Amino acid sequence: MTAYHGKSASVWLGSLNLSPYLNTVDLSTDLDTADTTAFGATWKTALAGAAGAKVEYGGFYDPTEASLPTLFTSAVPGVLTYAPAGGATIGDLARLVSASHVSYAESSPVGGAVAVKGSFQAEGVVGFGYVLHPLGEDTNTTTGANRDDLAASATGWTMHLHVTAVDAGSWVIKLVDASASNFSDVADVTGGAFTAATGATSQRLKSATPTAALRRYVRYVATRTGGTTGDGITFALALARN
Repeated sequence: MTAYHGKSASVWLGSLNLSPYLNTVDLSTDLDTADTTAFGATWKTALAGAAGAKVEYGGFYDPTEASLPTLFTSAVPGVLTYAPAGGATIGDLARLVSASHVSYAESSPVGGAVAVKGSFQAEGVVGFGYVLHPLGEDTNTTTGANRDDLAASATGWTMHLHVTAVDAGSWVIKLVDASASNFSDVADVTGGAFTAATGATSQRLKSATPTAALRRYVRYVATRTGGTTGDGITFALALARN
C-alpha cells in the first residue's frame, strides 16, 4: 500500500483553480435502499436504489476574488474536478462531478482567519478517472502525451475541461484514441471535441451512450485557430471511463 499526503490535492471548478483557497475537501457517495425484510426473516434484505454523491469543502475567504461566492452559489450545475492526491501529473486520480451547490457559509472567528465552507450535490454519475492534462499552459497547436489504460472499454466516458486563460485565438481541445501505442490508427473519439474556447471557460462532455467505446490508448489534441506564434491556452483536462 502507498499512502498519499493531502497537501497536494487539486480542485478545479468551472474556469477557476480553487486549490489556493481551500484546505479541506470531502467526497462521499451513498446508495439508497428500500427495506424488503419480511416476517420471520433472520437477516435483513433490501433493494438497491439510486446512487448519489456529495462534495463538502472548507477554506479561506478572499475579498479580492469577487467571483468565488457567485460561483459557489450558482444554481447551474458546475464542472468540478477533484484530484485527492494531486493533479500535477498525467494519470493522477481525479473525480469528475457535475456539481449543484447546496450550501455556502462564511465565518469570522475572533481568533482565526475568515473562513468559508459549503457543499455540492452531484448531478448524475461521478466519473472516477484521471488527469489527462495537468493545469498548465500549452502554446501553439499541441498533441498530448499518450495514456495507456491497459485495455479498451465499452462503458461510456466522461471528460472535464477547465480553461483558466487564453492568450489569443480560438482553441479546440479534443480526445483521440488508438489501439496501438504508436497511434498508427489514431482517430477522433465521437463526441469528444469541446466547444472552441476563446477565453476562460469550462465544459463537461459525456459519451452519447453508456456503451460507447474507447480504445486502449488515449491522448488529447489542442488546436489553435487565429492568434500568433507563442499564444497559449492554460487548462486542465480529466477523463473517466465510466
